[in-house]
Amino acid sequence: MARKILFALIVCGIAGAGLALVTLRNPVQQAMTMHNAEEAFRSRRINVLLLGYQSDEGNSDSIILAHLDIGRRTATLVSIPRDTWVAIPGHGHQKINAAIGFGGPATSAKVVSALVGTPIDATIALQPEGAKQLVDAMGGMNVNVEEDMDYDDNHGNLHIHLKKGEHYLTGGQVLEYIRFRHDPESDWGRVRRQQAVIKGLIAEMSEPQNWAKLPRLLALARGDMQTGLNDAQLAALIAIYRGVPADNVRTFTMPGRATFVGDASVVIVDERWARIFGRILFSKSDPPQEAVLVANATGLGTWDKTVVAALRGGGWDVGTFVDEPVRPVTTIYGSGPAAVALAKIFGVARKAAKSTTVVIGSDLAPQKD
Repeated sequence: MARKILFALIVCGIAGAGLALVTLRNPVQQAMTMHNAEEAFRSRRINVLLLGYQSDEGNSDSIILAHLDIGRRTATLVSIPRDTWVAIPGHGHQKINAAIGFGGPATSAKVVSALVGTPIDATIALQPEGAKQLVDAMGGMNVNVEEDMDYDDNHGNLHIHLKKGEHYLTGGQVLEYIRFRHDPESDWGRVRRQQAVIKGLIAEMSEPQNWAKLPRLLALARGDMQTGLNDAQLAALIAIYRGVPADNVRTFTMPGRATFVGDASVVIVDERWARIFGRILFSKSDPPQEAVLVANATGLGTWDKTVVAALRGGGWDVGTFVDEPVRPVTTIYGSGPAAVALAKIFGVARKAAKSTTVVIGSDLAPQKD
């Protein structure tokens, strides 16, 4: 069953609004463009839900919630596993990818909004054929395939045969790359590959030689894309994000644990972190601008990177982060507005100190089993 989709291509869909006419040649023009973007959205910060869907199957197998900070020109993309077990209004608990089949992208947006506790400003949904055409229109895409990928499903007309190494792939091959899930990583590996391709495609679209292709990309995308964004909003977004530095684009996956509900394999998202991310990343207001240190005392070696990505994406001033021995309790240290705000967001105790530090203990280690 052809159903997976490359979300990096939605960026191309945004990029295609006939926007090659807009260039940021100097700081004055860039400031004017940012002003136009804020006028178009009536906000400096917007949350956009990106969905990859197959209309004849009634599900969305790629779900990404993006926080776009127009003023800072940053984009933080949070992948939500398609098997996440959620309540769908009027239909009980089901996998989150089924939401689009019950009420279109609007229902998916309601479910994701409830999960993170934050409003969603716009939704972009793209079908696989549009994604394939967009990559081909760019002339292909350079992808580092991390392992040999061989899988055949004659019933679903899915045939994946990719060799390990760096290759310049066609649109069809890129879709095969992100559709592959037949290894120990399963869906988690597919999400990771989606994120890698997103960042790679944004880098490709930042190259001046590709700007002239944007109107052509839009013409291809429009037939396979649903979005509530108007032309002014699309134009504002590409004007801001074309040529954005790679470090301004962050990606991570909503933490959760794989389990079973009956015979169904599902993912139970860590609701504590879903809500914390909703407050520190997807907020519409600027956080207090004070230096914040993040100390990872969960015992999970990479968790601080995810938390820092969310904080920085939300505009918090996190200069660095460190790993510390495991502590049982999460504590916020500091006396300024940032410490006060973070203690409230995390729902933990705060201790007075000269500087602000978030010490994440094992009590907030993401649930894995």
